[in-house]
Amino acid sequence: MLAKGRFLLRSAVQNRHQLASSSSAIGKRQDSENPKILHVDQQFSSVPREHRNRVTFHAAIDLFKSNKQNRGHVEFINTAMNYMKEYELHKDLDTYKALLNVFPKGKLIPTNTFQKIFLHYPVQQNCCVKVLDAMEWHGVQPDKEIADIVVNAFGEWNFATKKVRRMLYWMPKMKHMNKYLDRRHVENKDLKAIELAAIALKMMARDPGTDLDYVHYSNTLELDDKWIVSAQSPLQEVVLNEMDTKTHLYVDAPRKVYVMDKTVQYAVLSSDPIPGVLEEFLDDDEEDVNRFSEWKSPWERDPFRKERNLHQQSDQTVLALAVFEETGQEAAAAWINHLQERCSKIQEFDVLFRLQSATASVQTVP
Repeated sequence: MLAKGRFLLRSAVQNRHQLASSSSAIGKRQDSENPKILHVDQQFSSVPREHRNRVTFHAAIDLFKSNKQNRGHVEFINTAMNYMKEYELHKDLDTYKALLNVFPKGKLIPTNTFQKIFLHYPVQQNCCVKVLDAMEWHGVQPDKEIADIVVNAFGEWNFATKKVRRMLYWMPKMKHMNKYLDRRHVENKDLKAIELAAIALKMMARDPGTDLDYVHYSNTLELDDKWIVSAQSPLQEVVLNEMDTKTHLYVDAPRKVYVMDKTVQYAVLSSDPIPGVLEEFLDDDEEDVNRFSEWKSPWERDPFRKERNLHQQSDQTVLALAVFEETGQEAAAAWINHLQERCSKIQEFDVLFRLQSATASVQTVP
């Protein structure tokens, strides 16, 4: 009986291996006969890089939606989101609409009170929230159609619908939060580096009298000319003329500032803080806020009292700003030579260059 049992077990194992090998062979034959049967990742990775655009990406989405099995939505959406940057569609609103339309309509909607209280279909809802988070991170503002797509897929009361409605409420309000930048000059425009440099300097230079100058200089290592965008106001020239010639001037570069999703590297001409300059809102006598009778009006204060201006900060005095096409010693020297044409006293100062490695002046945040 024991030998007969071993024989039956061995034959069952052999039959299972034969069945598995035959099923794999049938699957390979079906894959070769039907080219549409591909892994989710292969639908995006098999496309050549020169053809990775919006048309091929949406074709992969339409191919998945044409599948009548009606499953694997979360895996497909997560895989598609991994390839959105490679296809340069991570800021395209219509692509996010197409991804959210992958979710089936009606099946994921809660039908009773307990399903509404608890997280109904949690994996699908978390996947939808992940798509909405990607939209928010890349600054893509949803519209009413996005909200309708989420409501038709998950119903009125759930975490995904709450997320998209909060985005509809807050993102238009936060869109113009930076009052120093007019987004209309940057959004949906293919700006050159020199144009973006001018926008960044206008955003940073809060003095209304600031003048922008475009300077071209020749590079000894290359045949073509390089450009510099310089920003300096008449008030900064006055501060520079009043400074002692023993003061050291510093050229610090590169520093970074963000113009929406663009990174602009700029240079600063500065000096040590000027001694003896008082705070703007402090008085010599340090008035007591609780004793109103002893307060002084502006014309009763010391007329020779020194107050710092916009450019005289507590840690440094900003004398000029600039953006170089290529950060280096030659660019900094050409900038100082240009500033000497506006203020000849600069040649009496000791100017120290504190430069880091040369990099591109404008970069895009991924």
